Amino acid sequence: MKKVSLNDIRIDGGTQGRVLIDQPTVYIYIDCMKSGDIFPPMLTMFDGTIHWLVDGFHRYHAYKILGMKEVSIDYKAGTQEEAQVLSFGVNGKHGKPRTNEDKRKVVEDALVHILTKDKSSYEIAKICDVSQSFVAGIRDPETKKKQEESKQRHTVKKAEEIAGKTSSDEDKNTSQTSSAAPDPHAGTTPDDDELKANALSLQADTEIMYKMLESDNALNTANEEIKRLNLLNAQLSVRINGLMGERNEAVKMVKELQKELDKRKAKK
Repeated sequence: MKKVSLNDIRIDGGTQGRVLIDQPTVYIYIDCMKSGDIFPPMLTMFDGTIHWLVDGFHRYHAYKILGMKEVSIDYKAGTQEEAQVLSFGVNGKHGKPRTNEDKRKVVEDALVHILTKDKSSYEIAKICDVSQSFVAGIRDPETKKKQEESKQRHTVKKAEEIAGKTSSDEDKNTSQTSSAAPDPHAGTTPDDDELKANALSLQADTEIMYKMLESDNALNTANEEIKRLNLLNAQLSVRINGLMGERNEAVKMVKELQKELDKRKAKK
């Protein structure tokens, strides 16, 4: 590990494995750094003149925004091309998890890179820290098609099993509850999770109030709390948008599976 000027680290050498930098993550890092958290050194590849950043792009942007002049790094000796290959496997097991688009990007880059294009799917999978089948599916569209067909067959089978079980459970529940009188108080009592959530919310509000009362500068403390809550709100908005996207994809898949089930039933 050594200290170098942040301006001496290059990030434009094709060593960024992600499709996009996640801005909420950058600001989470900034908040943690301001609180005194110590981050591990970034990783670079040093070609004798230039430090090519390999691992630590979110940290790099956080340091830039904070105006830091000097940072800690670990480095290896090697060329820019070797730095690119090393970057293919970054964040496979640590840091912010990669998206499927991130994984696809590094595999596609590895399949055309001068140092890795002739390697086997197994070797590229090890370099990129993904499964061999993932590489094979990108390398050969026909293999990808077969994988998707196999996955669809498996999903349809599971859907049929679930549909059959659900139908059986509904018949059973109908027979058990048909003679039961409705409960006029059902759904009016909060459950344990709701009570716990309310208690935690009240505790958080109380802690914030005491924090401001005990502060030497209540206004600054309140402003910092507003910044924190705005950041939290931004993170939640990103997460909600992601969940809505996942929900829409799930609804789409269920509709497609239902069509497939209807076709199969029509053939029987």
